[in-house]
Amino acid sequence: MRLASYQGSNGAARSAVIVKQGGGDVVVDLNEASGGRLSASLFDVINAGDSALAEARRIAGSGAQGKPLGSVKLLAPIQRPGKLICIAGNFQKHIEEGGGQRVDKNVIVPKLFIKPSSSIIGPGDAVTLPPTSENSTDWELELAVVIGKRGRDIPYERALDYVVGYSVINDISGRSMDWNVAGRNPGGFDSFFDWLNGKWIDGFAAWGPWITTTDEVPNPSNMDMELKVNDKVWQKGNTGDMIFNFAEIISFASQFMTWEPGDVIASGTLDGTGDAAGVYLKAGDVQYGTIGHLGTLVTPVAARTSPIGLKWRA
Repeated sequence: MRLASYQGSNGAARSAVIVKQGGGDVVVDLNEASGGRLSASLFDVINAGDSALAEARRIAGSGAQGKPLGSVKLLAPIQRPGKLICIAGNFQKHIEEGGGQRVDKNVIVPKLFIKPSSSIIGPGDAVTLPPTSENSTDWELELAVVIGKRGRDIPYERALDYVVGYSVINDISGRSMDWNVAGRNPGGFDSFFDWLNGKWIDGFAAWGPWITTTDEVPNPSNMDMELKVNDKVWQKGNTGDMIFNFAEIISFASQFMTWEPGDVIASGTLDGTGDAAGVYLKAGDVQYGTIGHLGTLVTPVAARTSPIGLKWRA
């Protein structure tokens, strides 16, 4: 089952399922098709648990009338998740392309960081180049997992029971930050936070086009991944290169944080980043990220609109 959010006639997000009808995909509004039993918010549908998902699955198989997919604007499946957790350095080949050595996962732990919900944009939305990273903005195709149940201290063997589905995410990154401060020479702790600032930028978490539920993803550790910029393939690999799988990540993080329905985890990226080749996104580019049968996330790139050198201190 493919769960999605689309823009309703009043501009607000509407929960939906994407189904095949008459040889094409249609968008069936869950709130309308359920007679109001299911929320118009996909976040609320997921938060309502198994009974709501069962009703959504019934609607998906009922032949309910929908709108042609091409006639609606899809949004990020959840526009404001409680947590968007990303994993740094979680593909062996990505570490190697950056000059590192293959790691022994038995003596390390996952490196987690969080992105603000304001960084999220949906399928087809353009990411705007920021003045701080206008010439160093890079792509990072990643597999996203969406949490469906609340949990803490989750054992590895049960961790995937807390997942509702999978999706495609592009952890767009500013590889360097220009603060327009003359004479500044960042190092150590400053460099680390410059790296984090490059992850937090508005629009730097492109997500979609929908969530494919777990029953249709038998093995998230064996999914082909491909990212193109315009007509050129830059990233091509498989989730089997992940150092820590999702069960390990969910279990590890549950030792110190509570997972909640609607939380999102991004897998870390594979090799083939622009930074490794010294090539970065520019206005007019279009990114196409595809993972297995989860759909293709399309993300255009727009020129920056905000000024650099903003007066920000007294």
